[in-house]
Amino acid sequence: MANNDEITFDEDLEPPPVKSTQRKLMTDIITGGTAASLACVFSNPFEVVKTRLQLQGEMANSAAQGRVYKGLIDAFMKIPREEGVLAIQKGLVPGMVYQFFMNGARLGIYPTLKRLLNDDGSHSPMNVLRQIGAGATSGAIGAVIGSPFFMVKCRLQAMSKIAKNSGTLHANQYDYKGMVDGLVKVYKEEGMSGWFRGIDGAVPRVMVGSASQLATYETVKQRILALGYLHDGILCHFSSSMVSGIVVTTIMNPFDVVSTRLYTQPQGAKRIYSGPVDCFIKTARAEGLGGFFKGWTAHYARLGPHTVLCLVFWEQVRNLAHKFGF
Repeated sequence: MANNDEITFDEDLEPPPVKSTQRKLMTDIITGGTAASLACVFSNPFEVVKTRLQLQGEMANSAAQGRVYKGLIDAFMKIPREEGVLAIQKGLVPGMVYQFFMNGARLGIYPTLKRLLNDDGSHSPMNVLRQIGAGATSGAIGAVIGSPFFMVKCRLQAMSKIAKNSGTLHANQYDYKGMVDGLVKVYKEEGMSGWFRGIDGAVPRVMVGSASQLATYETVKQRILALGYLHDGILCHFSSSMVSGIVVTTIMNPFDVVSTRLYTQPQGAKRIYSGPVDCFIKTARAEGLGGFFKGWTAHYARLGPHTVLCLVFWEQVRNLAHKFGF
């Protein structure tokens, strides 16, 4: 059974006192959120590129129609050149806030849910199902809490001079000066419910991503350690995270495309999709299966390193918290 310093999320068999459990839960939430926010600084440029790639040619019948960026590298070159160097970090502040609340809740609640589901850390199919259930549930909670910040992040990252002048990326552009300005404008125009616009697409996205990421990461890590070639350190975490990243990116990308489009679509009479199911159907009809995998390379380039950085940072922050008695 792993000790508290390991990142396998295993818990002691003996239930700890209530006060200790509550303090550990809060420590896991804070350290998980802090680690994810730090990782966001490095992964956000890929998030900007992914958002642009997912939105270009929206509802177009051909791949070339409405295409601005040829791919990951072309987008990385064009965005800073045409919009300024800082454009590649658009949405960084709401992105970090989103990561803190979403991953803080997701990573913090996950170990507790696993313990409540009586996961004993074995390789049995039942425990894999428990890991998936715990990952999906904690992901859903995190998605709801972080939804307003994810919406503003998406809209800030979608803002483009090219799209505003020519409409080649997608139909709608939001003129936000920053996170606070975006939240205020949404509240004035749509009320508090506007902050959770698109949440019906975000919750399935994070549930699928969280369940596949955490379950795959733990399973791969346990297998690597069982082979005896690597010890429980950074290289093992890196290897497990990269494998997990491939799985989660592939499973999550269709939901990510739908979520991004729901968050950035215009409201009122110009609204394109009535919900996630409608978005799935219309995207499939207009763009085919390939429409659901737009931005996959940029998505993996963001999610792979982000997972590694997040877990490494989390381990270090948790160790530091334990040294100070938290």
